[in-house]
Amino acid sequence: MALTDVCLILEGSYPYVVGGVSTWTHHLIKALPDINFSIVYVGVSKHQVQKMEYRLPENVRQFNEIYLLDPVIIRGARRHISRQAWRHVEDFVRRLEAGDPTTFNELAESLTGGGSPALTPYDILYSRRFWDIMTGVYRRNFPNLSFIDFFWTCRFLMLPLFQLLYAPLPEAKCYHATCTGYAGLLGALARRRYGAPLVLTEHGIYTKERMIEIAQAAYIYNEVVVDYVPRRELGLLQSLWMSKFEMLARICYSESNKIITLYGGNQKTQVLHGAPVEKCEIIPNGIDVDRYTALADAGAIKDPGFHVAFVGRISPIKDVKTFIRAARIVVDRVPSAVFYLLGTPDEDVDYYEECRALAELLELGTSLRFMGSVDMSEYYPKMDLVVLTSVSEAQPFVVIEAMAVGVPCVATNVGACSELLFGASEDDRRLGSAGLVTNVNSPEETGRAIVSLLENSDLRAGMGRVGRERAKRYYQRKDVIDRYRDVYRSMIEAFDTGRASAPTRAVPRAARS
Repeated sequence: MALTDVCLILEGSYPYVVGGVSTWTHHLIKALPDINFSIVYVGVSKHQVQKMEYRLPENVRQFNEIYLLDPVIIRGARRHISRQAWRHVEDFVRRLEAGDPTTFNELAESLTGGGSPALTPYDILYSRRFWDIMTGVYRRNFPNLSFIDFFWTCRFLMLPLFQLLYAPLPEAKCYHATCTGYAGLLGALARRRYGAPLVLTEHGIYTKERMIEIAQAAYIYNEVVVDYVPRRELGLLQSLWMSKFEMLARICYSESNKIITLYGGNQKTQVLHGAPVEKCEIIPNGIDVDRYTALADAGAIKDPGFHVAFVGRISPIKDVKTFIRAARIVVDRVPSAVFYLLGTPDEDVDYYEECRALAELLELGTSLRFMGSVDMSEYYPKMDLVVLTSVSEAQPFVVIEAMAVGVPCVATNVGACSELLFGASEDDRRLGSAGLVTNVNSPEETGRAIVSLLENSDLRAGMGRVGRERAKRYYQRKDVIDRYRDVYRSMIEAFDTGRASAPTRAVPRAARS
């Protein structure tokens, strides 16, 4: 396959998931027809993939898929198995809890630094030598844990890493990972293998999002005793998972030529976790502002009463249950209020059914309506408020879109929501407020904020005007695209003129079953 300009590496998003990173990716590719792309999609298993939600633009020349838990790579030709390779495997397992990227770097060089692999995933995960390494590490460091829990946790921790070490990658002049984690690791490996620059764009901070998931995951055993005082502590196995993701972030930060995020709060977190400040840059999300302002200017006829929308996936990270509980509080005070859930339940059907059951339990009836996936150009102009109750966000498109339409927002104090609604700079803040910010997981506070806006039409109108002006000044998609075009051109030029810092590596032959 021919060398492409940019290889985008995406994890669990485009082109199979709608919204967020996928929306950003699709618009970015389409807006840069003069640049050709290859795409690497990283997923859990091909058995979980449904259908493509986006049609790939014409300037996408290659599309590859890598699945972390599908053991495609089993046996194959290899160099003479060296004792040094096994020592690096043992050192990596032994020091996994420390999350030291040095051990993984040595492991990658030892296993795949030559023309063919020193060890295959089959050797590592199914051999007696690996069993002996695991039992030795267990006896020394985790004797009070169940060995079965330790063994299977480590296998699931390491299988994706070994899969990625041997994964085939398209050649490109620039690699662009859309998160740290597995996508970021692939980007780092590609930079070493082909000597091309690596760009990282973190929409949300990957390690923070994984921390939330790991702390709540029922499938990871937690030996921490819960007594009469409620507390949340990570157990040893949960800490192993977090150490791995922290290690992957440090590897990606170290190998990246440029580290981009959406807003200042994220950048501070990146630097705190090891991102060199001189590599960091902020490029916010952007939308076609004129399209959204035109929706409001068209003068849609609103139905009687007040209309409040939640826009997004029906999933736990969006904390839809807080929205539903807030709706009950508001309807008691403002009976004419109607709440709309505008989003797909496909990501977590069980959670969706729990939300429906909660709405029924709270006897909301027709005051709360599950509408599924809809055309937002039809709904935005009819809304009086948009509400976001997420426990984690980056820089949500829904808030920017609502502002451009002139709809005030109530949002939890996560990600860039505060900057979006109150302003990101001194000049921006002078415009005023485009909405209200509440604490996470607080139906009462969310409900009070909604009531305060519904009962004050002048306040709503003023916030709507501020939102439209802020979107127009700071969140134009054209400005975002121009900045990424400049980033790509500088990286491609560096590659073409031989200034890329990483040396070209021989590509290991991927062993296949």
